[in-house]
Order: sequence, then structure tokens, then C-alpha cells
Amino acid sequence: MIRKLVPICLLMVILAACSKDKYQTKPTIRIKDQSRVVPFDSEAIFYINLEFTDKEGDLSSDKDSAIYYKPIMLNTRSVIGGSEYPEAYAAFPDFPDKTKGEIEIRMEQVFFYRQIQNNQGGNDANDTLIFKIAITDRAGNTSDTLTSEPIILLGQ
Repeated sequence: MIRKLVPICLLMVILAACSKDKYQTKPTIRIKDQSRVVPFDSEAIFYINLEFTDKEGDLSSDKDSAIYYKPIMLNTRSVIGGSEYPEAYAAFPDFPDKTKGEIEIRMEQVFFYRQIQNNQGGNDANDTLIFKIAITDRAGNTSDTLTSEPIILLGQ
């Protein structure tokens, strides 16, 4: 009887010891929802909702904990005012340590709209952007960079 019981117990101990933690030390993010088409309006807001996980739950207001994003224009025609958007980052607001939660990035359309010149000298006012996004926790662990779906900014 003991000969049968020992291998079974040993197998159960090995399986229990090999179980993986649900969350990793390195934060993870995924896009839960986002704007797809944004009308031209000086007060139009578009958003990207993220879901995050972090084993230590150390995302919060701190000089080392932040969200980074880089808007990238997908249009290939010449742009009035330059085609590159600068990288940006923002500190997290103060909130209790959480291992899982949501982050909403809200941006105003007017800050991202660029007029595109066409061959006739007029303006083709639609613009398409994607965003590269990453987060860093207080311990300096940075998530993988994710890419949003295209966001179309409608023009005049």
C-alpha cells in the first residue's frame, strides 16, 4: 500500500511546487477598449482603456512609476508642422497598491490633429494614429510595449 501511496504523494508535491504565480513582477498591460474614430472638434476627446497586472502592486504616484506613450502618424503624405510627435509620459495619480486594475488615457483631438497637404494645395484633413504604450512600476520594472489599433482623427 505504501509503495502505491508514495509515488502519488510525490507527484502531488511536484505539481504543487511547480504552480506558477498568477501575476509577474514585470507589469503587464492590454488594451481593453479604445476610440476608433474621433470627430473634428476643439473639445473632442479620445481614449485608450488599459488593463494592468503587477505582482507587487507598486504602480502609483512616484517619480519612478509612470506610463509612457508615443503617438505615431500613419499618413505618408507631407504634413504641415512636422510629422513626428514627441514621446510623452505621465506619473500615475495616488491610489492604493493594487495587483490588478484599469488605466484610462484621455487625449484631446486638437493636440494631435495635423493638416495634410495634397497635390492640389488643399488639405486632406483626416489623420490616422497608433500609440505605443508601456508602464513602469516603482521598482523600475517595465512592461512590454503594446500597440493600439489605428485611431482616425476626422478633419474639418
